[in-house]
Amino acid sequence: MALDYKIWADFYTALKRSCCVFAWGIASALPSQGAANDESTERAFVEFLTRADYENANFYLQNGLVTPERLDTGAIFYNIIHAAYWQQLTSKTQAITTLHGYLQALKPFDMDQEVTCGQYGNDSQTCVLLHDLVTGAPANVIAVFADLGLDLNKLYPGRPPATYDVIDRLGAQYSISDIQTLSQKGMIFGDEPYDPATLAAHREHNNTMRIQPVRNVAARRPPQMPHNYLSIPQFNFMDALAVALGNPWSSAQVESSARDDTLCRYITFLAPQMTPSFDYLRFVLGNKNEFRAAQIGERKRSGNRTYEPFPASCVALIEGMAQNHGNLTDVIALFGARGDVEMARWLLSLQAPQTIPAQGPAQTQEPQNTE
Repeated sequence: MALDYKIWADFYTALKRSCCVFAWGIASALPSQGAANDESTERAFVEFLTRADYENANFYLQNGLVTPERLDTGAIFYNIIHAAYWQQLTSKTQAITTLHGYLQALKPFDMDQEVTCGQYGNDSQTCVLLHDLVTGAPANVIAVFADLGLDLNKLYPGRPPATYDVIDRLGAQYSISDIQTLSQKGMIFGDEPYDPATLAAHREHNNTMRIQPVRNVAARRPPQMPHNYLSIPQFNFMDALAVALGNPWSSAQVESSARDDTLCRYITFLAPQMTPSFDYLRFVLGNKNEFRAAQIGERKRSGNRTYEPFPASCVALIEGMAQNHGNLTDVIALFGARGDVEMARWLLSLQAPQTIPAQGPAQTQEPQNTE
């Protein structure tokens, strides 16, 4: 019996060791807190969110494969907006609201945050959702983001106020009604200052080839600026509108004409309320080759549509600028030097007539009495 007991004891010891080895193998196969959120696992989790497959995304959370504390939920939200919803923003507002609520519950984030969105040359580039949206997203969609907490007046270093991107597209992608919609959501139009140097450097990069996911923002070059802009401490809202008017929109003539018309109407409306910081007349005429006397009243055809190269509202605006100009003779001389006599003659016709001091009736001298 002693021998039998020893055999049983050895067998038990061996069995216990094998169980420990087996248990260690199972434990090593299960996810640990330290191993969670590795790059490939997080990428798979985000892919399910991109598809709005929250059931499978929850699997990663329930089993510890992803820990919310280690997620950059703001960047995830930004990237999914561009990857999955940007081309259908109007019809996807409910899906965007659901995604926002889901990610906020995992780890609160600020939609106003700057997101590292790729490389431009040797520099990391940052993007912000607000400035992406105002490059053409419908105003009612921007309003949805505002309702979710997006600050429409947020200022970022090196970027002009987002209002500039709206007014730069006024008449092409946005309307006066859209400005009213955004104003109702708190966006300020009129009181915001614009730093001229920041505005001069403002541009949008279309980084389709450099950025993942694709950022759906059309390229836009820095605006042409008044020659003396660096000597001006800050621009007001009407100054920014004049800068927008003086910069061409696109080669699409019908669209450009509609934009010019809307901008001219809006500037005319605001003119009594604000004082220009630079010479609007010289700047606009120097950059808008369509604004010429020869084009007044002209209508042209593009495909099955007609347009005015020099819209009537802009003719009226230029007339008003000329009639109130402090040194119109210099502008007239500029066009005379270019050989554009018709333009010079038109501007001359707008010049306020010089006033001649009124003289009283001639005094007759009474003849002296010599007697």
